Amino acid sequence: MQNTTLTRIENVLNYIHAHLDEPIQVTDLAEKSCWSRWQFQRVFGIATGLTAAQYIRELRLSKAAELLLKGQNKHLEIAIACGFDSEISFSRAFKQMFQCTPKQYRQRGKRVGLRTPLKHCMPKRKWVSPTAFTQIRIENRPAFKVMGHCDWISGPFSKEPNFLEQVPKVWQSFVENYPTHFNELTQNPIGVIDTRENQKHPDELLYWAGYTTNSQQAESTLEVPEQEYAVIPVHGEVRALESAVEWFFFHWLPESSYCNTPGFELEVYTPNYDPHNKNSYMEYWLPIEPRNTSSFHLI
Repeated sequence: MQNTTLTRIENVLNYIHAHLDEPIQVTDLAEKSCWSRWQFQRVFGIATGLTAAQYIRELRLSKAAELLLKGQNKHLEIAIACGFDSEISFSRAFKQMFQCTPKQYRQRGKRVGLRTPLKHCMPKRKWVSPTAFTQIRIENRPAFKVMGHCDWISGPFSKEPNFLEQVPKVWQSFVENYPTHFNELTQNPIGVIDTRENQKHPDELLYWAGYTTNSQQAESTLEVPEQEYAVIPVHGEVRALESAVEWFFFHWLPESSYCNTPGFELEVYTPNYDPHNKNSYMEYWLPIEPRNTSSFHLI
């Protein structure tokens, strides 16, 4: 996709972000992009994977969810502040996106399913993405258990990184040491990286390869506490993961209203994930916390 096309889309995105509390018509966005309505909808979909109306609705509802968690404003006030013309239309759209009412979301008190503004993926990216822009989700994940095998690795920010060689060995060791768990592993695979400081291994991280489980078995089981995450989509071969996380740390995170926090990072794979298939998909979940809990930023 040509740079001039991306610049037009970025201009439209900037306009959307600045006017979420106002009526936004697709015809107006098309006019600002200097394309016909049909051309705009087609190019916007190719670049983002979303329709403009869907994107606007998801951002408005995500902003509303933040406002529900951070204050005691009435639902009607939040609805109007987020561009809805009535509490009824707001509640209907909110339940459709979050599968609960605004009241239930506020009572739960956790960020679940929030969409953040689209960001350009960088033209020289090494990872495979089906769109020119990427959207990070914000999710709260309850505590869970992992059955697996673990070993120490040196991550990308270590003096002598070895994770590219060591991580596949951890997965292979799990398969060899627990052959009877192969079916569970292929259906529900997950990698977990303990990023908390360890005095005995100051320059290393503990990596777990395994699958989520409800088993009470103590041996070879890790308990991951409840955490709030930024969810990074990774399309393509597993080697795309490094570049995707690098983009997140150096481009998305500094401009966001969140900061990284020590905890457990997750590699959430789809069933029967193939690390060498360009059509594969996984998600990298990074522990985060808000920088400023007093306001919501659409950055």
